[in-house]
Amino acid sequence: MDAEDGDALGLFEVKGLSGSEDFEGLLAGFMTEMRAQFDLFRRLRESAERLLAPLSDGADEAAAKLARADIKTATDAIALIVRTLEKIDALMRQLARDRAEAEERQLGDRDPEVLRAEVEALIAARVAAVVAERLAVAEGVGDGALAEIAEGRGPP
Repeated sequence: MDAEDGDALGLFEVKGLSGSEDFEGLLAGFMTEMRAQFDLFRRLRESAERLLAPLSDGADEAAAKLARADIKTATDAIALIVRTLEKIDALMRQLARDRAEAEERQLGDRDPEVLRAEVEALIAARVAAVVAERLAVAEGVGDGALAEIAEGRGPP
């Protein structure tokens, strides 16, 4: 990576933005713009190649030279765009990894007692839901069946 690339990457430093969502949106916008530029230069190269084909007999050497220069310029621009897209993709992947690591650290930093209380609350809520469901089934069956269900001899 040369100095120019380093300066360009400094512009996109996450710390300078209000949040990772802003940065991700910015990168997505760059991806869209780079795709449009890629399509433009690809069309330019194709039109220059079509222009060059009839000139291959040497009829207009200046026009052929200009068409070859356009092809080279478009090809160079496409290569630069592809490298830029690869860098944007790498930044987006790194952002996703950083977000996942931050979430893991945040979970790891939580108080075990608080986590235990949350798990117990989830279990209690699930038990209450199952009991309510079974009571609803039992009420539909009748009183005699309710005693059997309570003793574990009836349908769940």
